[in-house]
Amino acid sequence: MAAAAQDIEVRKAEFLFGAPALDAIRRHPLPEVAVIGRSNVGKSTFINRLCGRKQLARVSGNPGSTRELNYYQVEVERGGEPFKIALVDMPGFGYAKLSKAEREHISGLSVSFLQARQALRVVILLNDCRRLPEADERAIQAVCAREGIHCLIVVTKIDALRMSERVQSVRGVSQGYGLEEGDVLVTGEGISPEAVWQRILLLIG
Repeated sequence: MAAAAQDIEVRKAEFLFGAPALDAIRRHPLPEVAVIGRSNVGKSTFINRLCGRKQLARVSGNPGSTRELNYYQVEVERGGEPFKIALVDMPGFGYAKLSKAEREHISGLSVSFLQARQALRVVILLNDCRRLPEADERAIQAVCAREGIHCLIVVTKIDALRMSERVQSVRGVSQGYGLEEGDVLVTGEGISPEAVWQRILLLIG
């Protein structure tokens, strides 16, 4: 499609609100794109890189820092046409040092969000380049499939690997999700987020 090949520029990105529960989500008219992944997968870094901002999402060295749904309004321009989305930073999962109650809250909030949000169009599921997808990741992929939500897999921290290792990593991750290598995108230091934006806008339609 010709439109998908046009350059994309992020014109504006700002924090809207945090929601500790579904009933705390404020009403808005925007299509939602959610970012989810295992604790310490690099969600905040990914969001900052995607939006071209250094400190839009707070980067913490402590896994499990995000405990609620953080909403950002992002305005992008493609071929001179503005387009707005609500980007949702979801809590990271799988952090063993959280209490059982905290882990259950995060898990329940995430699943309920995926099942209940009619405005949700795309879920960006982040996967560390040094790990293969596990049961938690595949469960998120399955929920998205069941709910009719596009699930985009993005491999993070790919710059930590040598070029030959990058190919092996993407191949292993894609196979773990039952996907073709071309279906999986990558992110890392020095890598443009253009391909991710192109895929997002293509999936939203």
